Amino acid sequence: MLLEHIIMCRLVMGNKTQALQEISSAAALCKQHPRLLETHGPQLHTLLGLYSMSMNCMEAAEAQFIAALNTSRERELWTFANLNLAIVYLRGKREADFVALHDRINPESLPSHSHSLRAAAYYVQGLQAFFQGRYNEAKRYLRETLKMANAEDLNRLTSCSLVLLGHIFLSLGNSRESMNMVTPAMQLASKIPDVHVQLWASAILKDLHRICGDTQRENEAYQRHVNFSQMLLSDHFQASQMPEHNLIMWTQGNFPTNAINAPGTSSSLL
Repeated sequence: MLLEHIIMCRLVMGNKTQALQEISSAAALCKQHPRLLETHGPQLHTLLGLYSMSMNCMEAAEAQFIAALNTSRERELWTFANLNLAIVYLRGKREADFVALHDRINPESLPSHSHSLRAAAYYVQGLQAFFQGRYNEAKRYLRETLKMANAEDLNRLTSCSLVLLGHIFLSLGNSRESMNMVTPAMQLASKIPDVHVQLWASAILKDLHRICGDTQRENEAYQRHVNFSQMLLSDHFQASQMPEHNLIMWTQGNFPTNAINAPGTSSSLL
């Protein structure tokens, strides 16, 4: 369980290489103790799905989330996997597959009692509305997310919702409201720290400062965006070259050869 939470933190922080090492350590523990693979296999598939999403390996992400759904008996994990699978479908413009999941991720009838998962479900609905250009509907969903996220101190959901609202207001030509959303999103994301939200926010801020004619701040935002991009690209390449990356192809049976470390060998755990 400790490894699971560490891995998710690494992915949020944009450190896929260390996340992959720790996923490999978790897989090694499951290999050593078959009972662990039986009880924590769905969690392992979910972590591999999240890692695959961060690497833009969407086919592997889909396969991992489906493997988690096929093996999990936990309501919370089942809902979490469905929400992430929905994002995979949105990013792949697979509207029919997203619609097929709708009853599983509808925030009004969610099978989970978790406030964070319900807030996340509203965010996913807002994301779909944004992709379809239904901006007013997207704003309504995202405000529900913000209301729940603020009440529960769900900082990542708050920052994601704020930056998406900022993107919507920018698309609508309302630069003032966009700035009011993106600025606190950037501040909150830097505290977490969430590199992906900071990358997104810096791109929007660059455009906003250009619209306002503030060349200095535009250049600062551009430089931040470049720095985040280079850091993420470097880490992406490093992770893709590791033998452990082959774990994304594992959905059942034996683990890929040379893809797992002995437990405790990950330097990030020392």
